[in-house]
Order: sequence, then C-alpha cells, then structure tokens
Amino acid sequence: MLTFLSKIGPLLMYPVGLAGLCGIAAGIAGLKNKRKAAVTLAFVSAGMLWFFSCPAITFVLVRTLESKFDRPVNLPKVPAIVLLGGCTRPAVPPRTSVEVSCAGDRVIHAARLFKQGLAPVIICTGGKLSFVYNFPGSEAWCMGSILRNDCGVDSSGIIIEDKAENTHDNALNAEKILQARGMKKEIILVTSAVHMYRSVRIFRKRGCVVYPSAADFRADASFQWNLFSFFPSVEALFESANALHEYYGIIAYTILGWM
Repeated sequence: MLTFLSKIGPLLMYPVGLAGLCGIAAGIAGLKNKRKAAVTLAFVSAGMLWFFSCPAITFVLVRTLESKFDRPVNLPKVPAIVLLGGCTRPAVPPRTSVEVSCAGDRVIHAARLFKQGLAPVIICTGGKLSFVYNFPGSEAWCMGSILRNDCGVDSSGIIIEDKAENTHDNALNAEKILQARGMKKEIILVTSAVHMYRSVRIFRKRGCVVYPSAADFRADASFQWNLFSFFPSVEALFESANALHEYYGIIAYTILGWM
C-alpha cells in the first residue's frame, strides 16, 4: 500500500498535476460565476507551467541536487559496484531486445568502472511495479542483459537482485547480498546524479561505506544564460518534474526514518 501511495500521491504534486488542479478549480469557479477567482486560478495554472518549464528554473532545481556529489576523479577498489534500476526499457514489442532509457548512462558507467577493475561484481538491483508497468523479467534483469550483451561484462561478475520496489529496498537487499557473500559493506554506488543524494543517505543509513560515482548528469556545472533561458521548454518541464520527485522523496524518506 505504501508503494502504491508513493506512486499515486506525487502525480498531483508535479507541475502538470498542480497546473491541472488549478485549471479544474478555475473551471469550477467559472461555472459558479466567480469570474475573478476563475481568471486568477487560470493565470496561476499557466504561470505554474511556465515557471517549471523555464530552463533557468530547471537548472537551479536540478543542479542543487547534482552538485552534492559530482563525479570523483579517483575511486578505491571495493567488494562491489551497486547499480540502481530505472534506466532500461524491456524487450517488449516493437523492441526486440532490452534498450536503455534516458538514464541509460548508469549502465554504461557501471560497466566502465567494472572494466577498470574497481570491483569484482556489479549488483544490479531493481524489481518492477506490475501495477504501473508489467513486463517480462525485472529492472535488474534488464540491466544485467545490457551489461552482458552490450557492455561485455561476464555473467560471473553480475548479481541480480530483482525484488526491490524503491530505493530503500535497493539498499536493504544489496546489504543482504553483501552479508550473505561475506563481503564488507563497502560499495561504489552508481545512479543518476539527481538521485545520488537520496541514495547515498539511504545506503549510509544501512551502515554501508559508500563511494558515489554518479552518471546521467542533466545540468552543466554553470548555466549558459541567453534569450532562451526563459522560454518554455518541454525538456525543462520534464527535468523539473524529475527534480521535484527527488525533493518529495527526500522529505518522505526523512519522515520515514530511511535516510
């Protein structure tokens, strides 16, 4: 139930959901002949969409998260690399094989670290939420497939953990794997840069020594100001929603005591 609510609740708190609620409220106000309230709510709805689709605003939201763990130059050798799910698309027609999503840099980066000899195994952690999207296998299985078939990582170096439904589960289940194999709880953590702050806090809460190595950076270190910095952009709206997802997650996980 908690997982279900965590997926449904935030939908109304993302920019499109908030703007939609204001739009509905404006329509209701109009039907009740409350013209001033209707106009105000309509402007709030449009303004909200513009605000979160503005590249300059998106940069602030995204970079504030990403800058906390910029990629380190040097990493130590550790017992395992932990790769978090949410970066693939399953082999569902018309796809004939597993493909990477917009966060696919995670898989490539994990393979790169593995080939540098920084760890003997990659723990791919990620299940699936069938009520959201049902497909054969799991996120972990999809990542393992790409690591084997497209990145040249031997199967013996891949551990599949396919039960996790959220980042808290990722940390809990990866910890169990490390303990079961007699490994020290010392890892290189690979996930998207915007997701790294919450992930590191969760793994460290579990007592893991974490060396973050982020991938999938969405914002440059400095913003390039120009005329288009304040023009609405669909891509910027998507990135703002993604950043808000993390901020909401940080709040929720803090309340739950998971980080």
